[in-house]
Amino acid sequence: MKALDLHLHMQKLGTWVDWSKTCDGFKAGQPSADIAGIAVGWTSVLPALHQAHAAGCNLFVTHEPTFYSHMDDDPRWRETEPARRKSQLLEQTGMVVYRCHDVWDRVPDIGITDSWGTHLSLPAPSARKTYYNLYTLPPQPAYELAQRVAASVGGLDQHAVQLLGPPGKMVSRLAIGTGAITDVPTMVEMGADVILATDDGLTYWRHGTWAIDQDLPVIIVNHATAEIPGMRNLADYLHRQFPDVKVEYVGPQCLYSLVGAARSGQSQLTMVLDDLSALPAAELPSGYRLDHLHPGQEWAYTQVMADSIYPGQSLEGWFERTFSSDRQYDPQNLLLIWCDDQPVAVTAAWQADLDGQQVGCIHMVGVLAAHRGKGLGKVITLAALHQLGRRGFARAILDTDDWRIPALKAYLRLGFKPLHRDESHRPRWQAVMRRIESS
Repeated sequence: MKALDLHLHMQKLGTWVDWSKTCDGFKAGQPSADIAGIAVGWTSVLPALHQAHAAGCNLFVTHEPTFYSHMDDDPRWRETEPARRKSQLLEQTGMVVYRCHDVWDRVPDIGITDSWGTHLSLPAPSARKTYYNLYTLPPQPAYELAQRVAASVGGLDQHAVQLLGPPGKMVSRLAIGTGAITDVPTMVEMGADVILATDDGLTYWRHGTWAIDQDLPVIIVNHATAEIPGMRNLADYLHRQFPDVKVEYVGPQCLYSLVGAARSGQSQLTMVLDDLSALPAAELPSGYRLDHLHPGQEWAYTQVMADSIYPGQSLEGWFERTFSSDRQYDPQNLLLIWCDDQPVAVTAAWQADLDGQQVGCIHMVGVLAAHRGKGLGKVITLAALHQLGRRGFARAILDTDDWRIPALKAYLRLGFKPLHRDESHRPRWQAVMRRIESS
């Protein structure tokens, strides 16, 4: 195989590319070179080039520029010290660099856009536009969707995602783009109520503030993170097309690491209910039944928690750590709502320490996304409060988050009041109340 064979193949494949204007093509080396191995990477940074050379590959297929400008022809960048060192390495090794960008962005199923959707375990797109897909999902808070995205990209070395806009807003129409092509207004025009963008695909001062001003949640990942699944598929594709030549994927994944202060994040908000003696009845909607946990049903409780509170995370050992290893564990204090044989909502009538005294505690209310909006969270919370009363508790507390506005409103209606356990709580509660009043 010669390097030119790859170019001819891509020209045949990428019928949508204007080959007189594209950035795709050779960036270094001789097209006539005999190829011993192909290295595929998102970008041809120096560490990736060294890795490719050490692996015996003399053709590097990159998605992004080699010399720091879109067409690799800006003299301001070509004359910098990193560019000179890169050129020297390429000359010394005889490595050929080929850019595959405009072709692979639009290849169906295994190209950049569709590979990103597949990596995120999204369903078939409900709508398409060049460089964009729209997906219909079960209604869920934007924060939970962001958690699912974060869990999906952990294997790509991105261990958190950014979220702009209201985290508690219920969303069901997710739009994704192609790499840095994530224009927020375009995705809104497609019908999206939540956006998955990349850091190179938006500006915070324009797209970010525009999204905030219309209560539009935007999840943001690294540009490389969103394209690496497609580039890995490119490596697999080249292996199938050129079976006599070894193909390896090389180079970095997410380009940055996250560094936090020693005390990052903030404590949850706390609410207290001072009287458990006059609770209303817990009335289930038709088609559901309420029961306590029975032996052997630990899987059901854990499943609802995994799908509602900890999406995408492994809960191996969680039930034992949280409940069954506690000396006060009693399965009758763990409540579930069932729809036929499916568990759909859970919580625990648990206990906690408040100023040196044991009080009742509502331990995490989880409701599956497909069953929200039916009052199940209120019902199971009331049932747990009744159980706490039967256990002899006169008061109950719970912890929650600022963004869970529907849940906070429900707790307030049940009689819970804010409890300031941290110096940050008072101003945060003031902000919460303003949001509740305006919602």
